[in-house]
Amino acid sequence: MATSSRLKAQNIKFLINAVEYAPDCENIELTLEDMSGDIRTFDEVRTGGMWKLKLAGLYSQTSTSLYQILFTNYGTQVAFVLAPSGNATASASQPHWTGTVIFDDLPPISLQAGDVTKFEITLSVDASVHTPAATPPVFFGLTRKTSA
Repeated sequence: MATSSRLKAQNIKFLINAVEYAPDCENIELTLEDMSGDIRTFDEVRTGGMWKLKLAGLYSQTSTSLYQILFTNYGTQVAFVLAPSGNATASASQPHWTGTVIFDDLPPISLQAGDVTKFEITLSVDASVHTPAATPPVFFGLTRKTSA
């Protein structure tokens, strides 16, 4: 078996509302969790789910920084795009992940003497659309786009 290609997390694209924020991030993670109140037994296929978008980034007081955008837009929902390969146009070999993020939490302020100030926040992805049979399929609000 041939070795699978590897992805090195550098020069990625991460856009919120069509604005690039990858330079403000050091970690981006999408995780599918059970919906609040869901209970699944061993013989059940997942019937519900909610994606969480976890961001770790650099604190900045610049008004256009990711930190300030998260803080000033609390309570809103906006589109996001994650392009792990850094490509501008989605393709089958370099897909983009898209959805609508809900700014349902505020980033913390944590200061450590002499250190660069960082933050971590976990936000919800709007899971209202779940159409796995669509092209492209949408799984609990998250789309894996493989073309423009």
